[in-house]
Formats: sequence, structure tokens, C-alpha cells
Amino acid sequence: MLAIVLALGAAASWGMSAVLVRHGLRDLSTSMGTLLSLTSGLLVTALLVAVLELDALLAVSWTGIALFGLIGILNFPMGRFFNYMAMSRLGVGRSTPLLASSPLFAVIIAVLFIGEHITLATGAGIALILSGLLVTITAPK
Repeated sequence: MLAIVLALGAAASWGMSAVLVRHGLRDLSTSMGTLLSLTSGLLVTALLVAVLELDALLAVSWTGIALFGLIGILNFPMGRFFNYMAMSRLGVGRSTPLLASSPLFAVIIAVLFIGEHITLATGAGIALILSGLLVTITAPK
């Protein structure tokens, strides 16, 4: 039950962030918004890790550092910058469903690079994601 509450908390946080980004981009450029959000996020994350997980921080492997370093490059600067640009051009209502297509890309990359298999349930999920994208992209403004 706690995991569900945490996942919903993350979803609510991202939903609120989307609205705040759209509002904030009225006064800032996409690149400045990305820089400010990443800088403040880094400071809060560093504080949380130092307080809650200092032992885990000191025991990180080089593989973990490399993989999460790559994630840090792809997810935060690039993903956030593209997300903010999409929000400034499309608005929250149209850009957020497009951003929610990330499981589609995760499945494709997992199949290609780590040999995962597409199950019937995963295939159905992909079909639903593609349907949602079609509705979002073709809907009148």
C-alpha cells in the first residue's frame, strides 16, 4: 500500500510541476527554466541523500555511477529541456500525454538492448499508448 501511495505522490508532484512549468515559462526561457529547476533539484537531492542515505552513497559502485551518470544526462537536462519546450509550445494538456508515452520507448529499448520480450499484456499496453498518442496529436486545438 505504501508503494502505491508513493507512486501516486510522485504522479501528483509531476502533475503539479507541469502546471508550474507552463506558468513559469511565461517569464523565463526554456533553457533558464531547465537550469534553475535542475540546480534547485540537485541541492535538495544532495541534502536528502546526505541525511537519509549517507551509507549507501559511500558504498556506490563504479557501474552504478556510470549508469546513473548516463541517466542524469538523458533524463534530466535533455528530457527536461525537451519537456519544457513542448509545454511552452503545446500547453500542459497536450504535452503531458505525449510525455506519458515514455513506457513505449522503454519497452522498445529494453527489447533491443537487454533482450526483454513483449508479452500480450505489454502489447496491449503499447496499443493503448499509441491510441492515446493518436487522439492527443489529432485533437483540435
